[in-house]
Amino acid sequence: MTRFFIDTFDSIDVIDNVGQDLLNEDAVREIVRKTLVGMLRDEHKGRPAAQYRAEVRDEAGNRVLTGSVLIVIDKAPERKAAAATE
Repeated sequence: MTRFFIDTFDSIDVIDNVGQDLLNEDAVREIVRKTLVGMLRDEHKGRPAAQYRAEVRDEAGNRVLTGSVLIVIDKAPERKAAAATE
């Protein structure tokens, strides 16, 4: 197994100094996917737009992969127009 470190970035940057022992790149991808889903679920809290990123390093410090999610929640154009005239 190889130790991988998953740094996360949104409104707060979290650098992983502990890491996780994972079997292969498929396992790394699954952890990154779960990490991003968790960040989206726990951190969005009504912001109209947010970007979440996870970067994975191996024990040597080499970047293995990066995953990101961008979410934008906005009113429909006709709702914006109605709100602007009020």
